[in-house]
Amino acid sequence: MTVVWRLVLLLLTAAPTGAPSLCSYSVTPIKFGFRIEFSNSPSGDYNIAITEDGRPDIKNTSNVPVSNQTSSHDIQGLKPCTEYKHHVTFLHSDGNVTSCSGSNYKSTTTEMNAGDVKEVNSKPGHVCYQTDWDISSLQSTQSNISPQSHGNKTFCVKPDFNDICSDLVFTSKNCVNAAFTLTKYITAEFLNPEEIKQIPADKLPAEIKAELPPNCNNLSIKYTCWDGRDNELKTLSELEPFTDYSCTGQIKDNNVLIKNTSALHFRVDCDLTITVTKSSPTNTSVELIWKTTSQKCEDDNLENLSYFCSYENAHRTLGTKLRSGGKCNISGLKPFTKYKCKVQPTYKHQPLKDVTHQDIKTDVGVPGPVTMSLQLQEHNVIKVTCETLQFNGPEKIYMLQVSYGSEIVRNEQRINKCNFVFDNLRYSTTYKVKVTAFNGKLESAPKIESITTNYNDKAVIGFLIFLIVLTSLALLLITYKIYILKKRRTRDDNRDEVFLSTIYSCVP
Repeated sequence: MTVVWRLVLLLLTAAPTGAPSLCSYSVTPIKFGFRIEFSNSPSGDYNIAITEDGRPDIKNTSNVPVSNQTSSHDIQGLKPCTEYKHHVTFLHSDGNVTSCSGSNYKSTTTEMNAGDVKEVNSKPGHVCYQTDWDISSLQSTQSNISPQSHGNKTFCVKPDFNDICSDLVFTSKNCVNAAFTLTKYITAEFLNPEEIKQIPADKLPAEIKAELPPNCNNLSIKYTCWDGRDNELKTLSELEPFTDYSCTGQIKDNNVLIKNTSALHFRVDCDLTITVTKSSPTNTSVELIWKTTSQKCEDDNLENLSYFCSYENAHRTLGTKLRSGGKCNISGLKPFTKYKCKVQPTYKHQPLKDVTHQDIKTDVGVPGPVTMSLQLQEHNVIKVTCETLQFNGPEKIYMLQVSYGSEIVRNEQRINKCNFVFDNLRYSTTYKVKVTAFNGKLESAPKIESITTNYNDKAVIGFLIFLIVLTSLALLLITYKIYILKKRRTRDDNRDEVFLSTIYSCVP
């Protein structure tokens, strides 16, 4: 179009000024456009170009035949009260063209009358007019919109959202002195539900906000919703939390249904705040009591809440529902142990994301059973080792007692490690050894075992040596006595011999 416009300007500027022309014409405004009348012009084909001042588009009519019988040509479909430039050229048979002379090369169309335009229903949701005028220059006084051509001499405009329930008035910006206007009351039927801004509910009781055209005082919307599970329609006041809904509104004008809104999908999550108000641990369990609050939902909306309590993703326990919260007792815990307990709310068996964690530590418990080992290191020396795997308290103390009969001979303690040695005990004596684990508060069940010391090996050896020495002395004494007796006998024998010899010597 730009190239053609430049060509027209070139032809216009090249038009002869004062020189005789092969052809001439005049322009007369008529209804819907201009009439081009040829005078002193040869028969043949002409080209007529009509352009609006300041616009690049051209209404071009080519090969217009002119003869003695047809000396005029009508150009219609122009804008009212609008100045146009016109240029006419004669088309030679050899392809050359000659510009025809005309008056001022500019003309203005006439005003538009009410009878020139007829309203038609040709496009849903639009206001349409049929006319031989080009009414695209008309402009709405409210929203500055203009009709657009839709062919077959039809011009349509889609009313603005704010034009509904009010008069849509079109006037011509060119016909300054003309009183002609097009007025159309835009009913609610023109409302496009897709253009209604719907704000979904974010709390309960539910409320959907819909922005209707500001001029429509008699419009209202009534919503019904369903969740796809119960197949039961519900009003907004019946909606429940933590449920996906699809809601559609009935648009009514003076309580008469005219259209339905587009479906609106939403759910209300109640932003639960679970606050543990009491934590009561024992050495094997803990009782938690909590309060549940919500900024988006009232207490009545939370009636179907239930709770599960657990620790470390295990030992799931069903909580007891209270009016504004709940409580539960988690058992099976280890004494003197830290746990991260979890309160998991559910709604109709659907786990919710509003989980609360509570750190607790169970109370001190009785230490676990003690294992013990007794060993005789020597005949009267006892070594005691023991162990427990569960002190269940802050301290680790082993307490040992050694006794025989009713007499307690030793009482001792060890921290962290159980390793005792008892010496200087009685030989061949049965001792009772008792060990307990103490955690600073509670004492374990006692572990009792017995052990007997061996005989006094040193005394036995000494006694044997004494016997050997005594026996040796006795043998020496006996030997000595035998020696003395033998010697005495020898001496007595010698004396007897002397005596006998004396006697014999004295006998005559």
